[in-house]
Amino acid sequence: MTITVTGMRSNKPGNMDIEQLRGWATFMDRAMVVSLIATIVAVAALGITTWLSFRFSGAVRAHEHAAVHRYKAEMGKHAADLEQEVARARERTLQLEQAASAADARAAQSARESAAAAEKARSAEVDAEEVRKRVAELGKAVREATARAPDPAPAPDPAPAAAETPSPPKEEAAPESVTASREAPPSPIVASLRKYAGTKAAVYVLDEAPDAPAVGAVISGYLSEAGWAPLTWTWTGVGGIVGVVVLIRDGSDPATDEAASAVLDALRSAGFNAAKGNWPADWRRFRGALSGPQNPGPTEAPIRIVVGARAR
Repeated sequence: MTITVTGMRSNKPGNMDIEQLRGWATFMDRAMVVSLIATIVAVAALGITTWLSFRFSGAVRAHEHAAVHRYKAEMGKHAADLEQEVARARERTLQLEQAASAADARAAQSARESAAAAEKARSAEVDAEEVRKRVAELGKAVREATARAPDPAPAPDPAPAAAETPSPPKEEAAPESVTASREAPPSPIVASLRKYAGTKAAVYVLDEAPDAPAVGAVISGYLSEAGWAPLTWTWTGVGGIVGVVVLIRDGSDPATDEAASAVLDALRSAGFNAAKGNWPADWRRFRGALSGPQNPGPTEAPIRIVVGARAR
């Protein structure tokens, strides 16, 4: 008996029928499509990731570049400000150094001028004092010689007894001669100024005039003998004053003006080249420098007598 079995399939590839091939082909097609889709998705994801990475990197680089640019700009501005501050500090330092150098130079110059002025003032005071003493001694000698009466010549006496006996009139004449010598009249210039005794006067002697110290000493001697209160200063740093100029302070009383006029007349009568003038500025301001007493000051007296060149 023969049995035929249909519908049985073999597992061997060579025994696959068309349906199986179609099934495998469909499966493979689907697998291919899935694989292709997966590949496309992967490629798209990779592209998107790459694009995002590029965009992010570009944004980061742009931000970094902007930050670096801002930092460089701020640092440049800060450096410029620092340079300006350093330049200003150097300029201030240079100015301070120049000011210090100028102050040192002025201090040294002032010290030298003060020393020279003090030395010159001491020399002038010594010379003026010596001249004043000599003038006073000479004036005293002249007054004594003028007031002293000449001794009468002895008359011949024929009587010996009378010659031996001292004459009474001679004994009485001796005291009168001594009294006349002690009470010698003052010189006309002193007599004309005694009316204004006690008046203060400042005598300015020009340093550049060679004969001014001696003339100033003579004028100061006259004023002192008349009872005035004169003080002498040496005036340096000025020139061009000729003769003796008598000045009064603006706003002085009539008595001061009268005393100044009396001094002017007395000096002219004594042969001095004297004139009266006005002080060209404030009474307490003057050019140059004055060397002399410190108290009272050289600008306190209401009458000022300036002795220049060719005073007499």
